[in-house]
Amino acid sequence: IVGEEVAVLTHAPNVPPPITRKHATKVIVNLEVREVMHRLADGVEYVFWTFGGEVPGMFIRVREGDLIEFHLHNHQDNKMPHNIDLHAVTGPGGGATSSFTAPGHSSQFSFKALNPGLFAYHCATAPVGMHVGNGMYGLILVEPNGGLPPADHEYYLMQGEFYTTGKYGEPGLQGFDMDKAIDERPPYVVFNGAVGSLVGDKALTAKVGDRIRLFVGDGGPNLTSSFHVIGEIFDTVYQEAG
Repeated sequence: IVGEEVAVLTHAPNVPPPITRKHATKVIVNLEVREVMHRLADGVEYVFWTFGGEVPGMFIRVREGDLIEFHLHNHQDNKMPHNIDLHAVTGPGGGATSSFTAPGHSSQFSFKALNPGLFAYHCATAPVGMHVGNGMYGLILVEPNGGLPPADHEYYLMQGEFYTTGKYGEPGLQGFDMDKAIDERPPYVVFNGAVGSLVGDKALTAKVGDRIRLFVGDGGPNLTSSFHVIGEIFDTVYQEAG
């Protein structure tokens, strides 16, 4: 382990820059849980529980062999305790047992990134399905020692479903419906936290001949993502369903 750096975190669909260093280092990750009201669809609002203020949670990028010092902050205005389970962590609960954090408090734990790949993370506070169903999930990439082949653009996509008290498109502030969640009947199945999050002026862009890398995940908590690419695929992308 040589040196120390603070991780660059990004909101979807953006991805932190590729790691160019040739050695493992200590990486400090600061991630804040925010319970925030955002648009779910036109005329529809929802109080999302988030890692970093948006759904999905912020993208975390580290390197194989890095020592991660992880700080989880639970904003003082939040109403619920939260924690984090990172599937890139080899250990009890992926860090969940070490990161249970009440509003207005912070927790810290460390782990070594042993296995390269793309991994989901999510809140593991009971009831887990409710925390995940309110938007508490994201992706962490552990780059292999040799790095990834260069790409012209990298994008971050994550599917999730929302169980609103109202039916699809019903206007106003919607609450979480536990009965619909138990029955796996979501009024909304979306990418990146909202209807229309990747269309219009939010569309992902590329030019003919560009090499595009997509980091794709599924937050769930219940449904499988049948992500379907039309075009040409040159490399296999690390992907974890959830």
